[in-house]
Amino acid sequence: MIRFDVKQLKSMDRKAQNEYAIPSLILMENAGLRAYDVAAGMLKQRKSKSVFIFCGPGNNAGDGFVAARHLINNNIKVRVFLLNGVKNIKGDASLNYRILNKLGAQIVTLPNVTYLRKTGASLSKAGLIIDAIFGIGLNKKIEGFIAEVILEINASGAPVLSLDVPSGLCANTGKVFGCCVEANTTVTFGASKKGFCKGAGPKNVGKLTVVDISLPKDLLNPKNL
Repeated sequence: MIRFDVKQLKSMDRKAQNEYAIPSLILMENAGLRAYDVAAGMLKQRKSKSVFIFCGPGNNAGDGFVAARHLINNNIKVRVFLLNGVKNIKGDASLNYRILNKLGAQIVTLPNVTYLRKTGASLSKAGLIIDAIFGIGLNKKIEGFIAEVILEINASGAPVLSLDVPSGLCANTGKVFGCCVEANTTVTFGASKKGFCKGAGPKNVGKLTVVDISLPKDLLNPKNL
């Protein structure tokens, strides 16, 4: 399996948009739909069908919003938790947030971990937790409230699906940025990442599923990046 570093992955994304005229919104939609497919498969093995989705500030959250929409459209109970507030959601992620909001989805902005517990969200009883907090762009230590949320996810005992990369894992080196989601399954978009087989990568990635999001096959050759 060919694995890519963050620089190559960003080049892949940029060339798909600029040279092949594939809108970033299409790539996000495809990523979220493929994430839904994996999530639905995991839920088949669970008595509880409720899904908690934790979303950060970037495009990783947008993938989570798309997955949430497809889950809701398939009559699965979903609760979305925003870790950085609505005002920090930008671009394609913002559009998918607005769509989700129009659907009347249950969306909660979390100010702290205590508030999470007060919402009645018993993570241990979830059919599935989806990690859409941070993607490949993370390059600093996770601290404070978000670190506490990640520890709550890891301690829940519920199955965890990470989108593209477990939040807190360096996609280049497999280093952990302070703390990291310990996923049962990671659905990664387009291509595998070098950090998945290094350092803490194997432990935190869990079962790896690489999915097609309609990136041109020429871009999956490192020589073309």
